[in-house]
Amino acid sequence: MSCPRNEEWVLYAAEELPARRRRALASHLAGCPACRREAAAVSRGLAALAAIEAPGLGAEAEASLRRRLAAAHRPPAVIRFLWRHRWSAAAAALVLLAVGAWMLAPPTSPTPAHPAPGTWLTDVQVQAELAEIAAGVEILEAGADGQVADATMPAPETNGDWLLDEIDRFLEQLRAEIEA
Repeated sequence: MSCPRNEEWVLYAAEELPARRRRALASHLAGCPACRREAAAVSRGLAALAAIEAPGLGAEAEASLRRRLAAAHRPPAVIRFLWRHRWSAAAAALVLLAVGAWMLAPPTSPTPAHPAPGTWLTDVQVQAELAEIAAGVEILEAGADGQVADATMPAPETNGDWLLDEIDRFLEQLRAEIEA
């Protein structure tokens, strides 16, 4: 067997080698005086290093080192803020998600541009409504002529043919627009 490298003797003396490799080196030491001297020197060197007391840090240096280590491991300010306010941040995210979903959702039923054909008032209904409006207008006109008209009294009989003509023209325009 060839002699091991110096690094292996350091590991052997520090008892850092696996058991199988340690047994192989021990059997080599039995037959190699040069390696025995090297292993003994390494063992003495490790013992001398262990005997030296490490210099202690001053209280101020230790406190400074602890502060620097704490700052190095501290999460960024944004993460600290979000962690402190995690429930309000979650609520805000949910609100944004809900608003976004609402904005992107297609309308459930579009409003028709023109009412459906069955929803138009019939001509009879329109004429009845217009007759009521005409009666109200006549009452107002009678009051405008200097006569005091009581709303509870029936309107005086006046010739309202011109108003009916206007209503007929209006209805014809409506029919033309509907058919168009």
